[in-house]
Parts: sequence; C-alpha cells; structure tokens
Amino acid sequence: MNDIAIRFNSVCKSYNVRERGYRSFHQEISDWIKSIIVHGKPLEQDTGLSSPNGIFWALKGVSFEVKKGEALGIIGANGSGKTTILRLLSKVTLPTKGDIDVSGKVAPLIQVGAGFHPELTGKENTYLNAAIMGLSKKEVDKKYDDIVSFAELNGFMDTPVKRYSSGMYVRLGFAVVANIDPDIFLIDEILSVGDLSFQRKCLDTMGKIRKSNKCIVFVSHNISAVRGLCDRVIWLNKGKIEQEGDPDNVINAYVSYMTTKSTFINDTSYVGGKTRWGTGEARFTKVEVLNAKGVRVDRIHAGDKIVVRLEYEAFQKIDSPTFWIGLMNKDEIKVFGTYYNKNRVGEYAVNGKGSLSCVIDSLPMRPGPYYVMAGIYGDIGDLAIDRIGRVAEFKIESMNGNEYDDYNGYGAEGAVNLPHRWNHFDKT
Repeated sequence: MNDIAIRFNSVCKSYNVRERGYRSFHQEISDWIKSIIVHGKPLEQDTGLSSPNGIFWALKGVSFEVKKGEALGIIGANGSGKTTILRLLSKVTLPTKGDIDVSGKVAPLIQVGAGFHPELTGKENTYLNAAIMGLSKKEVDKKYDDIVSFAELNGFMDTPVKRYSSGMYVRLGFAVVANIDPDIFLIDEILSVGDLSFQRKCLDTMGKIRKSNKCIVFVSHNISAVRGLCDRVIWLNKGKIEQEGDPDNVINAYVSYMTTKSTFINDTSYVGGKTRWGTGEARFTKVEVLNAKGVRVDRIHAGDKIVVRLEYEAFQKIDSPTFWIGLMNKDEIKVFGTYYNKNRVGEYAVNGKGSLSCVIDSLPMRPGPYYVMAGIYGDIGDLAIDRIGRVAEFKIESMNGNEYDDYNGYGAEGAVNLPHRWNHFDKT
C-alpha cells in the first residue's frame, strides 16, 4: 500500500445530460444530503450508458492503481471518460459510486485558465494558484523567478490575464504546477494549446518529475508523447477500461480499433459520435483525397501534388465559418494543418450545399500511412460545428518502392523530406 499513489476501486460517475456543464463539489454534496433526507440513503441508479431519465454514465466500474514514480497514460476517443478521471482525482467532482484513494499533493492542469481570475495580473494569479495548492507566500517568493522564467512571460506578469492568449494561460498554469513540487501530477490534452517548443519543455519537465518518484497521470491524443513518456497505458472505451498494460501493446490495439471505426458515415445522427462531434448547424457530406488529375486515390508517391476536397451542407446561414484540415501520421501527430477563414479570404457566408478544395502542390513527407482530419468551426472559440477525427486515409509510397527511402531515392529520416543536398570537400 505504501508505494501506491492512486487507487480507483470500481468507480462510476454519472451526469444528468439535461444539466449544463459540470457539477461542482457543492452541488454533489447538496444532492447527496437531499437523497439521504428524502430516501434515507444515496440514490442508486442503473449503470447503463444512458437512461430515459437523462442520466449519462461517464465511467462504469473503473478500477486501477498507479504507483509512486509511475507515469500512467490514458487514451481513448472523445467522450470515453478520460477527463472525468482527472476531474475526480483533482476533486473537482465526486464519484457516484466506488472509492478513490489518493496519497500525496495533487497538482492538476486540466483546463486552460482554471483557477485564474481574469481581472488579476499574471503575478497575482501565480500567488493565488500557488496558495490554493498549499504554498506559503515565502515559498512562492523563492520560486517566483523560476516560474516566470519557465513560462517565458517576462514583461507580461503585471498584465491582467484576461488579455492573455490561450497559449499564455497554459504557459503560466504549467509553470506554477511544475514548480510546486507535487506528488501527483495531472495533465490533460491542454498542452496542445502551447507552441511546439513549449510542449517539448513541458514533456521534458514531466520526464524529470517521473524520475523523482513522483506520479504522473497523462491524458492525451498525442500517441507519440504517451508512448515516450508513460510506463503503462489505459485505453478507455465508453467509460470502461478496454485494455491496460504495456504502452506499445495498448496503443497499437487502440490505433487498430480506431482505424476500423474510421469509415465516413453520411448520417446527421452521427454528429456527437466517437470520432465525429459538433453542434450540427453544418456537416461534411464528403471528404476525399484526389491526385493531380482529380481522381480519388488512396496511394500516392512522395512529392506528388494532392487535392483535399471538402463537400458540406449548412442547414442555416453561417457567417464566416472556419474550415480546417489536418494531415496526421500513423502516430497521430499532426504533420500539417491549414485553415480557410475570413482572415484568408475576407467576410463570407455559407448556406446550403457547397464545396471547397485545398491544393497541396507537393507532399514532402516520409513514406507510410496518413489520414485527414477535417473540421468546421464558428466564431465562439474552438467550438466545433462539425469535426471528424479520421475521415480519409491514404498511403505515401516512395518512387522506387523502398519505404525507407525518400522521393529522390536517397535515405532520409524524420516526418518530412525537406529539399536538401550534400556538399563534399576533400582535404588536400
């Protein structure tokens, strides 16, 4: 028991889908007390996925342990229960059933700007957040310069955080959490908001924390990061543990499963599903990869021209939506992404059926399997109107048939093939 930092024992968590947002600790306690007064005991409910009374079970009998010094990765499709586990661990909400034992100081970073007061400055929020996590003012004074340096926000600490970008929020939030010396470190997909260099810094910091007998629970869609950081991985599926164990085995099984589920479905009822979600005012009706001749293909040569064609239907007038595509590799890492929006083309509107195409003159990517993600977004933050996680797949082949060669026929490494040449000078 002494080496166990976290223990989940048959944990279930339900939400009333008719309620807006997450329920607070105060709401959970209030309803629990009411049920005792009215019924003489806490209410028990069916643990199905959902029920006619509007109850949705985000977790259904989940059990696992995390040892001190262990890094646990949690993967799964959107809505599988990953973030619910982090919320339970950080005591943002309570389990409906089951027991959770946590040993040590928990440092959560599971939402952009969580715990930040918009009217306070970066410096004031740093002291406030650190105090909430148990540090005294003297302790924060000693760590303050390190926090500012890590966040790379020199010159902005006296600025109200309401003027921060989402990336600046993440920098400051992670910097505070990383410097309070937690026993248990909770990190969500929030890191994807930061730029690549800061993501790398965060992952390096998590690696150092892992080596200092601290516990990490890491939720991410970045399969490569999970594979590189974590000792063990849990794959969640519809609120249950589908598989648990060695990162390579679990990740390979998850990717294989998601591939089989990636068939594009032309059905409006699919909006809100596992690999497709959104508010539904518009939807994609077809997404396909074409070659230079306009023919749909699933295999191309490295360096070839491709066209990603999007067909959509808007069920009402939408002013200046943002269309997005991303090209992902087999490790679910975004190799390329681009937007069609009012910044690029000016104000416009869509209503009814339409189409647009993204022409990529050359794909300088390594041979291997890839897929397209696509999304339509409105003006309210990152709220998706329609987003599909894996909509069109294709494979890049080298010119000479050797998957380890680049499109010029010479050996290369990495995710992309950059135009380059070697010069050799003999010494005389």
